[in-house]
Amino acid sequence: MRKKAWLFLGCLILLSGVGALLRAIELRTALDRSTMLMDSAPASWLLLALSLLALVFFGFLARKGEFEGLPHRYNRCFGLPGTLAVDAVSLVLAMIGALLCLRERGMDQGMRLFLGLLALTAALAGAAWLALGLDGWRRKKEDSFLSTVLPVIFCGLFLVVFYKNYAQKPALLYTLYPFLGLCASLVALHLISGFAVGRRRPRLTLFLCGAGSYLSVASLAGVEETSFQLFFAALALELAVHGVCLLLPHDPEPEEPEKAEEGKEGEEPGEAGTEAPESEGTETGSRADGDAGADGDGSPAE
Repeated sequence: MRKKAWLFLGCLILLSGVGALLRAIELRTALDRSTMLMDSAPASWLLLALSLLALVFFGFLARKGEFEGLPHRYNRCFGLPGTLAVDAVSLVLAMIGALLCLRERGMDQGMRLFLGLLALTAALAGAAWLALGLDGWRRKKEDSFLSTVLPVIFCGLFLVVFYKNYAQKPALLYTLYPFLGLCASLVALHLISGFAVGRRRPRLTLFLCGAGSYLSVASLAGVEETSFQLFFAALALELAVHGVCLLLPHDPEPEEPEKAEEGKEGEEPGEAGTEAPESEGTETGSRADGDAGADGDGSPAE
């Protein structure tokens, strides 16, 4: 499992880097800045082929993954050593992105309201990621469901704001990869939050973590707003570390005290029941011996 985790991380970094490079070349060679239309270019076909290859790789790795010993709780599954540092970096990216989001210019009043809500949810999501990292570092048993839901709300609102901001772009390829990346990230974060309530789907979660992280990094070149770029980077980091945690070996879950006490209570009656026949048998045997002895001595003494 550890080899598969390193394979997932290494291929994700390689594919994401090449995808971001091809995306930048595509926008430089195929995009007409005056009309915002995109022509067919070799970089576009190469990026499409690379994206399909990445999806096939993540699907194959999710299919071949071994998740029998995977814990059912969020903190025991994702709260591994080293994740706290990534959560801290994601918090910094989300906070800086939230501050820059409030300073965006050239948007109408309705869009400004959405940007304010996006900045608020981004800050809350960054704080939630750090809180989850601290809970895992302290090996806390209880999962915080609210901390896992806040990133889902942030990603959903980010998808709405991104669509409203780039809906006027006439080129489909210009917003295709960021839009698919946000959709994959939203579903992945939703599945990750299910671990906090004991509902897990590790194979689909791993596939969407890889796809969302790859598409988020590949979309950085085509996003104009710096705040949006920071949000994509935070999502890519979190999805990557969650995917790695799914493939790392985990310690077996300790037995809960309540279940252990119930098991002991269930064993006590059985032990008592097994001892009872032996004591009865010895008592009957001694009585039989006594009767036999009395018969052998003859008549009782006068």
